[in-house]
Amino acid sequence: MKIALLAWGSLIWQPKELAYNKSFGWQKDGPILPIEFARISKDGRLTLVITENGKKVPVLYSLSNYERLDEAVLNLAIREGSGRNSIGSYDLEKDEFSSKFQFKNEIKNWIKSTDFDAVIWTNLGENWSIRNDKGSIIRQIEPEKRIEYLKELKGNTRALAEEYIRRTPLQIQTDYRIKIETTLNWIPIANE
Repeated sequence: MKIALLAWGSLIWQPKELAYNKSFGWQKDGPILPIEFARISKDGRLTLVITENGKKVPVLYSLSNYERLDEAVLNLAIREGSGRNSIGSYDLEKDEFSSKFQFKNEIKNWIKSTDFDAVIWTNLGENWSIRNDKGSIIRQIEPEKRIEYLKELKGNTRALAEEYIRRTPLQIQTDYRIKIETTLNWIPIANE
């Protein structure tokens, strides 16, 4: 089974233990999905997710080193530091999605134009809650105040947030990326 990995953020420049074909690299003509900076991660970064509130952009893709879908999903879940339920997948032969997913047609239309048998992606939703180490919510951010949230960040959290936004691939031109670049002068950094 030939499995595509979709990406739009740190997976590209910080793959960690992700097993993907480095000689294949990251191709720029993946499916067009609505992406936006709409998730506050555990480390305080404002990260990209697939969301109905996003701007439709072509995401990137690579080739998984795994030939079994369950193994590829597990590998991506480990890289993301999450459970399998946070990874979306589509098996072309079975015409089956692993979970509820709003943008099925975009995935189906794209994979039919490729020679892939399956595709996987990080399937996390929007998150506007900041939690403590015990998982309790300590603060809620209003989505329209995400730039103000970034302005307030300090130290390493601010550096990580800035790096994430600046290293996001150029083709991921979301509405908030443009606002963040203009307001905070966090202009893109060329990725390796």
